[in-house]
Amino acid sequence: MEKIAFSIGTIQFNWFGLILATAIIIAVAISWYYVRLRNENSDSLLELTLYSLPVGLVTARAYYVIVNWQLYAANPNEILQVKHGGLAIHGAIIGVTLTIWVYCQVKKISFWRWADMLAPGLIFGQAIGQWGNFINQDVVGYPTDVGWGIYIDYNYRPPGYEQFDFFHPIFLYECLWDLIVFSILIIMTWLLAKYPSKSATGSVFLLYIILYSAGRFVIEGLRLDSEMFGVWRLAQLVSVIVIIVAGVLMLWRNYKRKAGSSLVF
Repeated sequence: MEKIAFSIGTIQFNWFGLILATAIIIAVAISWYYVRLRNENSDSLLELTLYSLPVGLVTARAYYVIVNWQLYAANPNEILQVKHGGLAIHGAIIGVTLTIWVYCQVKKISFWRWADMLAPGLIFGQAIGQWGNFINQDVVGYPTDVGWGIYIDYNYRPPGYEQFDFFHPIFLYECLWDLIVFSILIIMTWLLAKYPSKSATGSVFLLYIILYSAGRFVIEGLRLDSEMFGVWRLAQLVSVIVIIVAGVLMLWRNYKRKAGSSLVF
């Protein structure tokens, strides 16, 4: 598939960039809805968007480059070529989360309340962003003969698998899982709005982290091009750590809420 969507004069518009832009716009629109629903300051959302976008992009790229340093050490000019793909979602989540936390500390507003409002938009944006991997063919699953297998151009096939034409569409699996998580978060947000005493603030965001990471752990096992940490798939290792940390935080915050203690940060 062509990577260039269209051109205006000498300016080329890449499908990868257009998909990311669409994902960001829809994520912000969903977040805007929840911010207004909670009667929060929409200006804060605009500021958070302006701050978190560049930080998330840098951390997503930095994460990917670091774990694939052998690919970039010999060709450092490629590090800045984001249009060729290579954005790690774990890196983006880390960067965006840190940006939200720092912003909330500076503005003296609740990080967990804002994280809950932003979580549905974030996961929906991730679902759309997965189609950028389809365009770049840079996330490849094992060869398959199932009817929904995706054709991978010869030049993009993993070494040793050049004889296969069709592979598991990892991007599609992750997109569908993200949409399932989005639906769960919408239901949970509605329930907590109706029964606010049932769970501590931050539970929606922490559930988002847990569910996304659980799906990523499973889906990563189908990939041929996973980044490795010794004998472990890095994304699976990170997912396990994130699930444990988020799970402990959720249990602790809900325990403290039931005990009547004040919850900070």
